[in-house]
Amino acid sequence: MRKPLVFILLYILSSLQVFGQPPRLYSKNEIYKDIDYLINDLENIHPNLFHSISKEDFNNRIQIIKNQMPDSISKIEAWIRLNRILAAIKEGHTYFRPPADDMGDFLKFPFKVKIDHTTKHFIISGSPIDSLKSYIGTRIMSINEIKTDNLLNILMKDIGSENESYSIFMSEANFEYAIYTVFHAPEYFTIGLLTGDKTVNHRFISINKIPAKPEPNYTFKIINDNIGFIDMNRMNSYRDFKKFSKSTFSTINSKKISKLIIDFRGDQGGDSQVGDELMKYLSNVPFTQWEKVYVKVSSVSRELYNYPSEKDTVAEKDLSNNLTEPYPSKMRFSGKLIILIDGGTFSSAGAVTWCISQYKLGTTVGEETSGIGVHYGNVIKRNLPITGLTYYTSHMKWYQIGATDNSTQGLIPDHIVKLSIEDIKTQKDTVLDYAIKLINN
Repeated sequence: MRKPLVFILLYILSSLQVFGQPPRLYSKNEIYKDIDYLINDLENIHPNLFHSISKEDFNNRIQIIKNQMPDSISKIEAWIRLNRILAAIKEGHTYFRPPADDMGDFLKFPFKVKIDHTTKHFIISGSPIDSLKSYIGTRIMSINEIKTDNLLNILMKDIGSENESYSIFMSEANFEYAIYTVFHAPEYFTIGLLTGDKTVNHRFISINKIPAKPEPNYTFKIINDNIGFIDMNRMNSYRDFKKFSKSTFSTINSKKISKLIIDFRGDQGGDSQVGDELMKYLSNVPFTQWEKVYVKVSSVSRELYNYPSEKDTVAEKDLSNNLTEPYPSKMRFSGKLIILIDGGTFSSAGAVTWCISQYKLGTTVGEETSGIGVHYGNVIKRNLPITGLTYYTSHMKWYQIGATDNSTQGLIPDHIVKLSIEDIKTQKDTVLDYAIKLINN
């Protein structure tokens, strides 16, 4: 009986030794090879890599990153430094995925944060720790002695996006990772909080991962007895959305609901088929989300998508007449419609809200979307050969319906409404409240 026990103990000890080993370090030359591979791969796949930065400036930034590379570096440190290469492209669909397995369950910042788009102020919007929720609505002036305006500039250098709205939103949404790139995982954070007209430093212990409740992709409820409310958190799972939308609009019509609010705030997109399915219930005419698309045919995309071209090229396809028929009138919604949008409305969520606006199907309320009229997308997943870091890059350029090369902004809402510090402190949704008043007029 002793032999199996000894074997088990030896196995556990050997496993602990493996898992307790320090992370592998990569040489400067190995990282150089990964960088060179990355740039060559991007130029091969992306339809227009230098749409927002000249090739000369891009190469200069890469050289600076190479010059500052230490002699040896971990995978996590490589990710932090290489992030800035993709961020320089200024395109939200071309990015690195954090090496979460290597980072493990690291110690995290104890608060959720909202960033005012105008003033760039950091405001505490929540905390997973009940005892810290009394700080909600308090303005953060500094973190570990770095003023928040300087900190935001640092964070935004690591985020690739078409506009500032998305950079700020991503800084908020991924704050624990963003903060990690600057401070790593300290046991404590020294946070300067605005108290009256003075900044007072407070020392907060970092927190371990607290399991988040899974958020449904989309939900429906009736508010104030007569307004339908669809919350589009993420445009995932086309099959599930077909069932959801059929049931939802059946309920709306059977209950004779003539007012509908659809909330796309913070919806970073997903499957554009979800947008088409939603439009079938809203539009009274055949529609298309897209004017045209340019496709980069390369050795990589040709293998993945079986493109017929045998040579590398950028192919144009006109989509303006590629119309989708709406559902019969008895299935559709034909009442008053309000769409809620903000800087987190991106990708396919930005596309469908743009489409709703172009076809004049409803009124938009909130803030400018991060999804712009002409953008890149349809990402291809790739891995660096040495560090194994995962990155994504676009291989298509999309023109949304009615968009031209001058459509460099997101969708500007018909009614601009922003949350205030007081709204955050009282957990009041001013944007939704405004929409409810508007739809009842």
